[in-house]
Formats: sequence, structure tokens, C-alpha cells
Amino acid sequence: MLKFLFVIKKNLEIPSVIKELEKKKEIKLIPVKNISKLKKEEIKNLTGILVLGGDGTFLRAVPYAYKYDLPILGVNKGRFGFLTEVSLNELPQVISAIRNNSLPLKERTLLKIHYNKQTFVALNEAAILKGPAGRLIYLELKINKKNLTTIYGDGIIIATPTGSTAYNVSAGGPIIHPEAKVFVCTPICSFKINLRPFIIPDNYHIEINLKEIKEEIHLLIDGQINISFKDGHLIYIQKAEKTLKFFPSLEKDYFYILKEKFDW
Repeated sequence: MLKFLFVIKKNLEIPSVIKELEKKKEIKLIPVKNISKLKKEEIKNLTGILVLGGDGTFLRAVPYAYKYDLPILGVNKGRFGFLTEVSLNELPQVISAIRNNSLPLKERTLLKIHYNKQTFVALNEAAILKGPAGRLIYLELKINKKNLTTIYGDGIIIATPTGSTAYNVSAGGPIIHPEAKVFVCTPICSFKINLRPFIIPDNYHIEINLKEIKEEIHLLIDGQINISFKDGHLIYIQKAEKTLKFFPSLEKDYFYILKEKFDW
């Protein structure tokens, strides 16, 4: 029997396909909120984290996956489902492939964000955004400790290749294949019209500081964590030491999903 931590979209009923897999004792689902009740050996013997929902639900599971070094099996029951690429119809076949060790894991690069003595990881992006007052914010950007530019505008997005199809692409940034070893820095509504999105190697370090804090400013991590930015605090962003591992779809590759989700 394969044992998974379980993360489900709010107010979503468990589908009959999953209930049948549980009934046949092919899988056992443990709500992620109960992880503190598990012993170290029990966590070590977990197959992974089964996520049922959309991309937002998938992103909720990322910190657990990183902390406990568990792969994610994302099953799509959301609106967009770029990250949750396994369909309910193919789930029994995917479970069988995992049990037979015939489904190789894939990996994605993560961001590590340091702010005010706290550390976070992100699969998609870290975004520094202005608050509701609507005035320009001024961000000093350093790459590998060298001053690059000051951004005047609504903020900046630092995205992974995985996150390039999320907030980044909505802000005019490029789509990047998830196996590329880069990050993309995308200004949001820059007052300098010649300041465009730019790509850096993912082993570079990024430092962001606010020149002036007169308005409410936020650090938004994967759309899940929202922190008010305070004067004198820097944000440091780099590649995380570990990757995110996940079980891929048996039916769809990256380009199929890209074409399907963006209607190409």
C-alpha cells in the first residue's frame, strides 16, 4: 500500500476514483494537518504528497514537500491545473506505475527567500508589490552584490522557470522551459519603459531594498504568503538547496500542457 500525505482543495469532495483506490487498499491518505502526529520513521516511509485541486492547492503542499523531501502527486480538480497535471482518469495507472517503480520523478528548481530572519521557499515566484494607495515604489536591485538598477513602478517579480507561466507571464515576462537553469526578473508596470524582463543564471544571488517606504508594500510568495515590507529590511533571493520532486502525468508532457492551457 502506498501512503501519501493528503492536501485537498477547500470544499471539494473526494472523487469516487480515489475512494475506490482506498477501498482496494492501494493507497492510504493521511491529512497533511496530521503530520505532527507521525513518527520520523513513518514520514520516511511515505510515498509522497497527493494533492487534489488546482495550482493553488499544489502550491500549499510545496513547503511540506521541501521540508520532508517528499515528491508531490498533483491531481487536477481545479480551474487551470498547470501544476496538477495528472487527471483523475489516469490516476489508477499512475498509482500502479509508482508501485512498480516505473514512473521516474521529475524535478523543479525552487527559490529560497530570506527576509527579516525568516526563510521561505517558492516554486513559482517572489513578488514585491505596492499596496492599495497606488503610488510608485522604488526598489534597489542588486545581482551578485552589484548594483543593477532602481525600479520605479508597481514592483518586481522574481520567478523560476516553473513560475514563468504564472504571475510572470501576466506581467509581460517570457515563458521559460522548466528544465532551464535560470531565473527571470520581471518589473511590474515600470515607469522606466526601457526596463524590460531579464533572465539571469539560477546560481546568482538577488538582493532587493526599498529606497523609500512611504506606502504599504508587500512581499508575496507563491500567492500563499503575504508579508508587509518594513523599512530597513532587505530581501535576499537565491536558488534553494533542494529541488521539488513530483510524479508526472503518463499522458501529457510539458509542451502538451503548455499548448492545452494557453490554447496555442
